[in-house]
Amino acid sequence: MEDQIDVKLERTSPVEEKPPVPAEELHSVNDVEWITRKLIPILPDQEERACEIFQWDIKDWKALDKRMTGPEFEIGGYKWRILLFPQGNNVPEQVAVYLESAEPREQQDANWHICAQFALLMSNPNDPTVYVSHFAHHRFTVEEADWGFTRFTDIKKLEIPLDHRGLPLVDKGHTVITACVRVYNDPTGVLWHNFINYDSKAMTGYVGLKNQGATCYMNSLLQSLFFTNYFRKAVYDIPTADDEPSKSVSLALQRVFYQLATSNNSVGTTELTRSFGWNSLESFMQHDVQEFNRVLQDNLEGKMKGTAAEGAIQKLFVGKMKSYIKCINVDYESSRVENFYDIQLNVKGCKTLRDSFANYIDVETLDGENKYQAEGHGLQDARKGVIFETLPPVLHLQLKRFEYDIERDAMVKINDRHEFPLNVDLADFVAEGEEKQKAGPDGFKYTLHGVLVHSGDLHGGHYFALLKPERDGKWYKFDDDRVTIATMKEVLDENYGGGEPLENLTGMTVAMRQMNRHKRFTNAYMLVYIRDNAMDEVLKPLTPADTPEHLQRRLEDERIVLENKRKERDESLLYFSARVISDVDFAAHSGFDLFSPLLPNAGKTLKVRKLDTFATFREVVAKSYGRTEEQIRIWTLVKRQNDTVRTDLSIPDSDLNATMEFIKEKYGTRAQPDLKCYVEFIDQPSGSPNSKPAPFSNEVQNGSIMIFTKYYDPFSAKLEGVGKLYVQKTAKVGDIVPILNERKGFPANTPLKLFEEIKPTMIEPMKMKLTFHQSEIQGGDIIVFQKELTPKEANDLREQNAKASIPQYFDYIYNRVVVDFKPKNDEDGTLQTYSIELSKKSTYDQVAQKLSEKLGVDPLHIQFTSASSPSGLPKNTIRRATNLHLQEMLSPSYVHQAVSQNILYYEKLNISIVELESKRLVKVTWLGPTMKDESTHELLLLKTSTLSALVDALLQKVKLDPNGTQKLRTFGVFNGKPIKEYGPLDPISSIHDSLPIYVEQIPTDELDRKDDEQIIPCFHFQGDVSRTHSIPFRMVIKEGEPFSELKARIRARLGMNEKDFSKVKFILYQSTNKISALNDDDILSDAELGPGDAIGLDHIDKSGRSNRLGLEKAITIRG
Repeated sequence: MEDQIDVKLERTSPVEEKPPVPAEELHSVNDVEWITRKLIPILPDQEERACEIFQWDIKDWKALDKRMTGPEFEIGGYKWRILLFPQGNNVPEQVAVYLESAEPREQQDANWHICAQFALLMSNPNDPTVYVSHFAHHRFTVEEADWGFTRFTDIKKLEIPLDHRGLPLVDKGHTVITACVRVYNDPTGVLWHNFINYDSKAMTGYVGLKNQGATCYMNSLLQSLFFTNYFRKAVYDIPTADDEPSKSVSLALQRVFYQLATSNNSVGTTELTRSFGWNSLESFMQHDVQEFNRVLQDNLEGKMKGTAAEGAIQKLFVGKMKSYIKCINVDYESSRVENFYDIQLNVKGCKTLRDSFANYIDVETLDGENKYQAEGHGLQDARKGVIFETLPPVLHLQLKRFEYDIERDAMVKINDRHEFPLNVDLADFVAEGEEKQKAGPDGFKYTLHGVLVHSGDLHGGHYFALLKPERDGKWYKFDDDRVTIATMKEVLDENYGGGEPLENLTGMTVAMRQMNRHKRFTNAYMLVYIRDNAMDEVLKPLTPADTPEHLQRRLEDERIVLENKRKERDESLLYFSARVISDVDFAAHSGFDLFSPLLPNAGKTLKVRKLDTFATFREVVAKSYGRTEEQIRIWTLVKRQNDTVRTDLSIPDSDLNATMEFIKEKYGTRAQPDLKCYVEFIDQPSGSPNSKPAPFSNEVQNGSIMIFTKYYDPFSAKLEGVGKLYVQKTAKVGDIVPILNERKGFPANTPLKLFEEIKPTMIEPMKMKLTFHQSEIQGGDIIVFQKELTPKEANDLREQNAKASIPQYFDYIYNRVVVDFKPKNDEDGTLQTYSIELSKKSTYDQVAQKLSEKLGVDPLHIQFTSASSPSGLPKNTIRRATNLHLQEMLSPSYVHQAVSQNILYYEKLNISIVELESKRLVKVTWLGPTMKDESTHELLLLKTSTLSALVDALLQKVKLDPNGTQKLRTFGVFNGKPIKEYGPLDPISSIHDSLPIYVEQIPTDELDRKDDEQIIPCFHFQGDVSRTHSIPFRMVIKEGEPFSELKARIRARLGMNEKDFSKVKFILYQSTNKISALNDDDILSDAELGPGDAIGLDHIDKSGRSNRLGLEKAITIRG
């Protein structure tokens, strides 16, 4: 067919872009520049390798085979061909056309690929402006070497005019297929990768961290700290040989770091978060990277004291900055030097990182009405600002992407464009002095080492990290468990934020606009820079000797255990379990069915090799019971539709040579992973000890069936298995009474009552005169019997509250449940856990009565709380109701559920529960002479009570300071700010359940303040004024008092120790959203303060009392 095909290859690389052409203008497929620009425009952020077209001239369409491949052609250094199905490919009425890589596949490695954008066109050979086209992009791999269009065009329309010009695609058998191919370079190796079976270690040499739900913020920081090698070594230097990973943050972090260095797969962090004291819910809550970094380093710094690692965090991350006020006209300066671990830089209003640093050290002039009161000099013009004295080797820069918007009264994310460089010299922002001279001219030059990125908005999003592990190495993207190579464009440009300007959006496709929207919300949140002259030390590779021996030994032992488990798992594929129940087990069984499937010790569990024969299995079973193969018969056990388990078939000798895999498939239940079977012990017929019993099924042709019998003794309330009987279906039920009497050793004429055990809730009496067939008895059924009671016996049993009949006994064991009653207040050592057997039908009062007998209290003085599933922790208080049953108490739900755990929590009450439920429990925190002297009390008050009654009740539990004012104030707090002060006549119903309530003695200085003295609110926050925590308070501003003295009073009010108080930063937060740092020499009485102004105390939250908006709460690390 080659004589019918003309090949034309046109090259136009690189393609010159032309201005857009009017839509009504017709274009030819030969207009390469227009076609490539229109159908396969260059994708943004991609690096083009080549763009060319190839044309396949087909002269005789009808002569083509079902599958045709065009001639090979080369574009971008790769060989290609067009794959054509003229009669369709699985879709018979549609022509199918594909672009196929023609590279030799047998020589390609598993990661071989080509990334190409392409368009395929079919056109009229005489007028190339008549065509149909389709376009796509694809990652061509060994597995997916071709890509294209199964529904390219309708076969029936090939020779029909395409439009008003009257020309078809195939004209007298002649047509042209054009391939436009744009090949892209793939510097990261993952362009258009589907990431199925992606191996981070093989592709990059590094592994990621698994996301527990919302721990991507933690993963990104941990990867950054891991590649700060000096820090990793310091963590390894913390002694942890005797620690438990789940209780030691240091050991858990060591394990994560060691696994990141040695594992071939992504590393889990569950053990680490467990060491933090976090539960699974906290792993699903996203937090702030900066806050997590501060809390983690604070924890580790304490663990490093007294070890070889002491001082490492200070050396790596701590710098010094000076806050100052310097008079302009006199020689006076007030300053304070303090340490910093990271720097928070503004993004709003700053285009570059240098702009942000300039903004940070921006000088404010104090003049006019805002002059500075200089000691010994009076009011003076002054300059106020901050300057860096030293910068640390590793600089953590927090870009303030989240800020409070006063107009919206809400936090918002700042997505403005903010550029940061690969290299930066920060000497301009360091104060002149001895430290700067010592550092030298290159002492403050830094190189970017990491970019932590947030993609999303205020309410959610995703964190990932871009890191450069080695000084002269590549950049990598660490996105939870996936690690990929990153380009410099990904590191820098794509994380500046802002997206494309609005005027550029008009020329974009919908997909490109969506990508731009994603970029707008994806931006750098934290930058890690390393000082150039410290880089070799900070990034110095670790040696095996740097890793603690006990850590290597522990993890190697764990690896061996996991490897053994894996081998066991692989081996388990060759085996299955067989649950074997025998006559002996049935005789000892005292419940429903032939045995209790939930009891693991019922019967025997045998490990069965799938390829063993049934003969081998039968031999093993016989030996396990001390019998010969001829003395046993193996029956299959099946689960009937009514959820009971009964015998079904005996496995015949004809299957002796069958494999056990075949036996399980044929006789077992596919839904069950194991094989359940019953072993019948056969009594040999007299005179023929070696005779072999014939195969027997539950119902043979002569009507014989095997049934099981149980005996119930109402006087001892015991049920036992008596054995099997072989009966004719035509025999009467009463015919077996003599046999049952004989087996139990009763006189032959002892009257019996017989019941059929159909299922636990259906125990039906049997009529003696009916046949087994009429009674619908089939093989494997169970008949339960007992002696017929005399009237006196029945009456005696009734008076003893005994189970006189078989149905009563079965009802009892069906509803029987053992409940663990646990004290809700586990701090009370006098209370213990009681396990009590009850009926699920027991009422609330009956349950309380049973527990009260153990506790020795009035039943009405007990309150129950349900347990949550699956944690088993206290959940909801159970309200008393006379018609409430134990089943509902254990599973409190509108939808009936099976009881998964039988736990109830109890409390001993000082009052009757009837009285309790007419009252309301209010939690109140009493604030003593200092905020440190707080105590929380639960007050039980009538629902109609006022705040006056609440205070009276509280005063019975707390002691007023005799030197205090004896005047009390009650207030509520929301979002870290006091929102309402309550009067004595306010009803407690006006207090919302979730609102924290505080009562304090009004301080003396507040009551005695002068008319010209103001009161200013004070609140606690961490890093950002919206991230409030702890208990707010109020302070009196005294006339002419410097802030240093006010600080001393604040410290006394808080009761903080000197070390912790020295870490607190103070700001003046004004209602205009203006924030100003407060210095010791500031005099607040001279400032013009508005009603919404407050003093803010910036420090780490150690209270655990976060006041976050939304669901986020403070990070705490307790291990």
